[in-house]
Amino acid sequence: MASAFWTLEDGRGFARRWSGMSYMLDLITNELKNINGAEEFYTYLEKFVFREENGDEYNGYGGFFRDNEDIMFNFDLRSFTPANRKYFWEASQKALTKLKLENDKKNEGIIFLFTTLLDMHKRIKRGENPMELNHMNIIEPEPNEKLGPGWN
Repeated sequence: MASAFWTLEDGRGFARRWSGMSYMLDLITNELKNINGAEEFYTYLEKFVFREENGDEYNGYGGFFRDNEDIMFNFDLRSFTPANRKYFWEASQKALTKLKLENDKKNEGIIFLFTTLLDMHKRIKRGENPMELNHMNIIEPEPNEKLGPGWN
């Protein structure tokens, strides 16, 4: 099964099957729409959401094709502005809260994924060693690229 990878602020990785990551990103962007100030970041991230109804096709290696463009689910949160990272975490927490309130057994898997992701974030804020909870065997070096809106 192809995976997608998100690198978090301390270089640790969150990695899961592409379909789970795709669903998480869909839920996160749905929450971004309702966060004051996050509109531009929502627009940026929305293009990474798999939409089968729009003709998107899984590429077989952690992403999808849309209009002959190969779009991957992988990103490094450090390449986003601090404000956009804040929006990402706020939207992730809101998505988890909504899933829990639905109290539907079918959501257990995605709740586990969000809980793990948010646990990683709490560990980062506490300054924990990134290898304590890391889905990759390495700490990713700081990226050079700056992605998304808000960079001057």
